[in-house]
Amino acid sequence: MDYDVIIIGGGQSALACGYFLRRTKLSFVLLDDQEHSGGAWLHAWDSLTLFSPAEYSSLPGWLMPASQGKFPSKEEVINYLMEYEHKYRLPVERPVKVHAVNRVKEGFSVETSKGTIQSKAVLSATGTWQQPFIPELPGRDHFHGKQLHSAFYSSPFSLKGRKVLVIGEGNSGAQLLAEISKVADIAWS
Repeated sequence: MDYDVIIIGGGQSALACGYFLRRTKLSFVLLDDQEHSGGAWLHAWDSLTLFSPAEYSSLPGWLMPASQGKFPSKEEVINYLMEYEHKYRLPVERPVKVHAVNRVKEGFSVETSKGTIQSKAVLSATGTWQQPFIPELPGRDHFHGKQLHSAFYSSPFSLKGRKVLVIGEGNSGAQLLAEISKVADIAWS
């Protein structure tokens, strides 16, 4: 076996798993397909913030530093994740793309862009931003306007002066509604 545990991903969940694993005698590695620290935050829209203050948004072991604003910005979160990774000397290899995870007799065989490695256990901490869920809605395939998932949104400028329907009542939907409503005629569902 190359490792006791392989963690696939490099964002918040992967770092939190790494924090606890480093307190054990298990050998482990985090495989991240990104060039830099920051997880999905690297690909989020420009104005994205956390929806809670820094003091309630920390990873285990280290409080997130106070934010310049009410809620931590995208850049503040990315910096925190990068510093967290360095502070705890987490063994992150990047960029490494995982192509397949196969069950073998004594654990798992993980096929990566840098070769195949073996482990006793695999944790998937990949999130959903690379394959966002877009529900099948009646008539969606007949709509010829722009359809955009929040995973691919960067700023409101391309929507200026347009009619926009934001679908989804979670935190992303609420933040996008607030931002886009300043430049477009908007409805929320």
